[in-house]
Amino acid sequence: MIRPELIRRFFWRELKRTDVMIMLLAIVLAVSSVVSLARFSEVLNQAFARKGASFLAADLVLRYSQPLSAKLTAAISNSGLKHSQQARFSTMLVEGQKMQLAAIYAVDGQYPLRGQVKISDALNAPVRTVTTGPAAGQVWVSRRLAQAMGIHVGQSVEVGYATLTVSQLLIEAPDVGLNVFAAAPPVLMNYADLAATRVIQPGSRVSWRWLLSGPPKALSQLEAALTPQLPSSARFLDIRRSQSPISVALNRAERFLLLSSLLGVLLAALAIGVAARRFCDAHLDTVALLKALGARRGQVVWLFAGQLGLVLLAGTGLGMAVGLGLVKLLLAQYGQLLPADLPPATWLPLWLGFAVGGTCTLAFAAWPLWRLLKVPPIRVWRDDSGVGIQGRWHYLLAALAIFSAIALFTRDWRLTLAIASGVGVAVVTVVSVSTVLLYLLGKSRRLGGVWRLAVAALQRRRGASLVQLGSFTLALMLMILIQLIKHDLLADWQRSLPADAPNYFVVNIAPQEVPAVRRFLAQHGSHASDLYPVVRARLTAINDEQLASANSSNARGGRVGVDRELNLTWRQQLPAANRIVAGQWWSANAGPAVSVESGVAQRLGIKLGDVLHFRLGAQQFSAPVTNLRDVDWQSMQPNFFMIFSPAVLADFPASYIASFYMPTSQRAALTPLLKAHPTITLIDVDNIISQIRQLIGQVALALQLVWLLVVAAALLVLLAAVQASLDERRRDLGVLRTLGASNRVLWRSLGLEYLLLGALAGLMAALASQVSLYLLQTRVLNLPVNLHWSLALFALFGGAAGVAVPALLRLWPLLGKTPLRLIRSE
Repeated sequence: MIRPELIRRFFWRELKRTDVMIMLLAIVLAVSSVVSLARFSEVLNQAFARKGASFLAADLVLRYSQPLSAKLTAAISNSGLKHSQQARFSTMLVEGQKMQLAAIYAVDGQYPLRGQVKISDALNAPVRTVTTGPAAGQVWVSRRLAQAMGIHVGQSVEVGYATLTVSQLLIEAPDVGLNVFAAAPPVLMNYADLAATRVIQPGSRVSWRWLLSGPPKALSQLEAALTPQLPSSARFLDIRRSQSPISVALNRAERFLLLSSLLGVLLAALAIGVAARRFCDAHLDTVALLKALGARRGQVVWLFAGQLGLVLLAGTGLGMAVGLGLVKLLLAQYGQLLPADLPPATWLPLWLGFAVGGTCTLAFAAWPLWRLLKVPPIRVWRDDSGVGIQGRWHYLLAALAIFSAIALFTRDWRLTLAIASGVGVAVVTVVSVSTVLLYLLGKSRRLGGVWRLAVAALQRRRGASLVQLGSFTLALMLMILIQLIKHDLLADWQRSLPADAPNYFVVNIAPQEVPAVRRFLAQHGSHASDLYPVVRARLTAINDEQLASANSSNARGGRVGVDRELNLTWRQQLPAANRIVAGQWWSANAGPAVSVESGVAQRLGIKLGDVLHFRLGAQQFSAPVTNLRDVDWQSMQPNFFMIFSPAVLADFPASYIASFYMPTSQRAALTPLLKAHPTITLIDVDNIISQIRQLIGQVALALQLVWLLVVAAALLVLLAAVQASLDERRRDLGVLRTLGASNRVLWRSLGLEYLLLGALAGLMAALASQVSLYLLQTRVLNLPVNLHWSLALFALFGGAAGVAVPALLRLWPLLGKTPLRLIRSE
């Protein structure tokens, strides 16, 4: 057996070799990418969950429309989690002879579990922050309800049969969310007073909620245990399962981080593979000499496997250290977004880094090392007698191993398959196109001088040229892809929330008030939406099939409808934030027709041509489905599940809604509008928009840093590919210099050769990146399709320069050597 001391000495000697150093750096890059992003995702997930919890008043919410069984209630109470019970309903608030419809939030003494409540003592009093709700016998009424009814703190109001005291004015509460269609202002009361109101009767429309807070694992276990026992109307909610702009931004950012880590690992694995092949090529004579001196096969195995193991351990250790350092750098960009009590670091990111680094190294290096061990001793005397280390299938097997390891790391097979498809297209394109082009260039009789010299070099090393071309193409393709995705992701965020995104919703506009509001928006409201009429109706049937309520006894046997009244509108033109995905929008003077949002259509099984039946009070109406729409719910514009042609709803009484942008300096203009039209409700969403913008800006910094990791990996691949052919280049240059070729001719020949490789790689990378970009936009990130075909010309010249410049810089020192030194160099 080879002594460990000999393995260690060989390892330190081999570290001086460029190919070993490239392999070591590639392992460091792969491991650091996995460790940093895995740990970063752990912290970020908790930070996002805490941020989202401040909008829900809890980490997890169980929402249901009928009281739960005693068994389920006991399971929640005994779960060991913090919990709070809540009931929501609408009823009339009475003060003397004045009445006002109010949205009642009955909360217990534990509310809120997350976030804070803002209150004040009077309309113009300072705002205070508290962490509890109203005490028994008290209510907190919203400021606009107090203005509408002329209520002051200390007065008594009636909620059903209960008389309660107004102790504070409600400014803001965590889960009193934005509902632009709700004209009823919110009121907080104590859950203990709910029975005294006698408002809730059998058949009453009430939304019940359990608010839950605690460790993520315990929450997941409780959700998994309760879900099979819940009624069909009950569902769990958290920030990531909502359709809010925050949740969409966070989910896309997380997927981009996974995509970046996937591409970084792929590029690092490619660099490891090229460097490992070069390492084995360089040691053919060493193995032959060791065997000629009597070394047994087992000793050779120990020597080279030991060196590979030391490279892997050194690269993994350095990668873990660099990865943890990158985590600190990434977390520093998030500042106040992160919770004060960060979760303790787990061993999972380190284990993932070691597993991915080991898989990348062994998958690409195992086969060349195995073939290296078959080199016979006679190679010492006959250079052509060695066993080549080319393998037809080991690259495919290595790719399968790498993609499997990455899929386990990302836990997202769609993302992995999208990239694998793009890589597959790139490989097939490289092999077919380059083979045909090399054949045509070789047959051309018009090439002369340095052109013929460059083409002859490519044909003479056809196998090596294909490997180089494939490496260049994949590196450029993945680098282009990550840049395009980053650009489209940030552009989509900026489109959804531009600097002048609507920050006010004005609702509950009576028809006679529409001209005045329209004039106000024309004078003061920048980027105002149209005024949309709104009526509320219930979907009762699809074609001849009656829809069951989620709480009815036949809910399991038939199609369950939307268990609430829907906000419906009508208009002649398609709204700006909508896109037709099936059917056609109606023409002028069209008859009855309805357009359905695609998500609701999929959930209810609605197809083009189906006739939808609705009930509005005692009236019924129907319309056929003529088109399906995708809706941008993050546009800060009024959006609807159902939009009708004017022929259906134009005769129904309606209120109106609009959104607009108003800078802070002009907000004084709102006061005359509200005084002139006191029934109009104004909803300020500036605070939500500012939080989303802050979040997006911080995520963008992290995306930029991650992109730099991918670029570093791509440059490493380019260097490894050039280094792999260095010995052949050295010998070729020595022979050509011996035959009288000048440095100028050799320089131009090398430049032309790499310009051809780079231009071809850039062009094919641009084409393959569009395939992956389309799959990622439509299947993974849910972004609008935005292909960049104009990129092909840029990639042609960028690829040529990006490959030729580093290659020539690396080969430049060879041109200064004499022919003898070039031929004899090691």
